[in-house]
This record gives sequence, structure tokens and C-alpha cells, in this order.
Amino acid sequence: MFTITYLAHPPQESRMPRFFAVGYAILLLTAGLFPFQGWRDSGVPVWAFLGYHWPYYFSQFDFGINIAAFLPLGMACRQEARRSWGPFGAWLITVLLCSGFSFCIETIQVFLPNRNASNVDLLANSLGGVLGALLPPVFRRLPFALAFRRWRYHVFAEGMLADYGLALAVIWFVAQCNPALPMFGIVVQPHGLPQPFESPIPDPALFLRLLEVGGALLHFWGVAIFLATLLKSHRYFLKAIVSLSGMTLLIKLFLAGILLTPSFFFSWLNLNIVLAQCIGWLLLPAILRLRRRYLAGIAILMLLAEQLISYYWPLTANPVAMLHLFRWSLGHLQNFNAVADLAADIWPVSAVLYFVLFIYQRWRDV
Repeated sequence: MFTITYLAHPPQESRMPRFFAVGYAILLLTAGLFPFQGWRDSGVPVWAFLGYHWPYYFSQFDFGINIAAFLPLGMACRQEARRSWGPFGAWLITVLLCSGFSFCIETIQVFLPNRNASNVDLLANSLGGVLGALLPPVFRRLPFALAFRRWRYHVFAEGMLADYGLALAVIWFVAQCNPALPMFGIVVQPHGLPQPFESPIPDPALFLRLLEVGGALLHFWGVAIFLATLLKSHRYFLKAIVSLSGMTLLIKLFLAGILLTPSFFFSWLNLNIVLAQCIGWLLLPAILRLRRRYLAGIAILMLLAEQLISYYWPLTANPVAMLHLFRWSLGHLQNFNAVADLAADIWPVSAVLYFVLFIYQRWRDV
């Protein structure tokens, strides 16, 4: 049943698919072209890969991953295009966009010595876009689809800024998908040979501990304030932050079980992260007593301080040295880490922009 408020004030058309499609396309481009080194012209015709004997290069795992990777992009493009093009037109536009985007990636890979341009990859990516474009109409017919829309309308704010924020929330979860990255952490403890550095205090271990605790604490508070500004009311905050933390924990556990070797299953959790979480949860109620516009300003300072801590973190994670943590090959690990690292780099900068716009919107509405 529809509520009276839902009927009296229908929700605005969401722009979240547009924001998500742009951000996700950047992540796919990074995965397809990483590490962006060694550009050269091999002398092979640029589009020769289209005529390679199938399967010139084939892996069931890669084929499945390529399909899955383009599913979200197909869904987002289909949702965005349906407002202007109708059901069939939106599906056709989505297929052309996903196929064309994949074609561009494969074409650019011709000039990278460590990447293989493949007609099989083009087929898998295009198939992922096709399937993704078919899913939104199916989801809208599911029994819980209407309840989900009503829940989003009642719990989260409306408008373009809120849609931008919700798309950023998805990007944040992508960053958390790396099980080697500490939960709510911003730095990775490298594995392998020790890396000497000059500590500003006599105890180097204490210096690293303070940086890791401070970074995780600031990041947790920044995410919590970000979530609070997305909600329509503070009464939803406790359930929302508990749900977000629980989902993050489940993501870490699930992906650690799939990607990490058993001996490093909890490499994403350590005493410093636990300490930061305890402090963060204890002081969070006091922080959230402030008005939202002030919270947004504090969050900007927290995110900037977090980036400063990340800049001064003296240790560097080496994918080769960390390979023994994962079940994957080096190539897959580098691509996966590149996407997660890019999402982790994009999120704080984009979140600062969100908070600036949020403050401006609140100031304008006064």
C-alpha cells in the first residue's frame, strides 16, 4: 500500500544512475588500462584483434569477470536512458554505449605491452552490458521493489545532491572490497622486507600506530557524518550506521574468504583498527549533536586531515610482496587493487565536494 505522504508528494526522479555510471566507468577504465605504462606502437594494425581466431585468448574466469564487471554499468545506463528514450530505445542505447566503451578500452590496450586486446573480452563486456540492460525491468517486477523504493524515499533525502551522495556511497563500498585494506582504514601495512624511514618521534612503532589509528578514526567519523547528511532524519542514523558497519564487515569477511589465503584471513583487522573503532563509536554521539551544516564543515576538515595522514604514511605496499596474501595471480591482483585504490582515492575528494555543496545548499535555504 502507498502511504499518504508518498501519494501527496511523489519522489523526485533519481539522478543516481547518471552519477554512478560516470564513476563506475572511470573504475572500469582503470582496470582495463592499468598500470598505464610502456605506451608504444607495436606496428600491428590497431583493430587487428577484431579478426583474431576465436578463442585467440580465452579464460573462463576472465570471461565471467568481464561479464560481471559490465553488468552494473549496463543497469545504470539503462536506468538513466529510459527517461528520454523509452524501454526499447534505452536498451539499445545502453548496448551501444557499453559495447562502444569496451571497444575503446580494447583499442587502447593495443598500445600497452602488458595488456592483451581481445575480441573475446569485447564480446564478454558487451554481453555484460546487454544483460545489465535487461535487469532493471525484471527488478521492478519483484515483490520487494516497491517496498525498496518507499524505504529509500522515507529514509534518505531527495534531490540531485542526495543522488550524488548515494552514488558516492556505492563507490566507497567498492574501495572497501580490497580485503588487504583495513576496515575503515586509509593505509595498508606492507608485507615483505622492512622499509626504513625517519620517524619524527623516538619510537617509530608508536608513530606508525598513531598514524593508523588517527587515519581510521577520522575516516570512520567522516563516513558517519556523510551518512548522517544523507538521511532525512537523525532518528534513522543508529540503524543506518550499524547497517553500514555490518555490511562493511560482511564484505571484508566474504572477500577475505574468497581472495586471501587462510593464514591472512584477518589481515584487514588489527589492534589499531579496533582501537580506532572503539574511540569512534564512543565519541560519535557527542559529534552528531551539532547541526548538519556544522557537521559538514567538520567532515571536510576530517577528510583533509585524513589525506594528510595518508600522505605522510612512510610505508608503501608492494603488490609483488603482497602476492602471498592472495589466491589470485599477479595480473588479476594488480587490476583489482588498482580499482579499489582508485575508488579509495576518488571518494574523499568527491566527498569534500559533496560537503561543500551541502553547506551551500543549507546556507541558501536559510
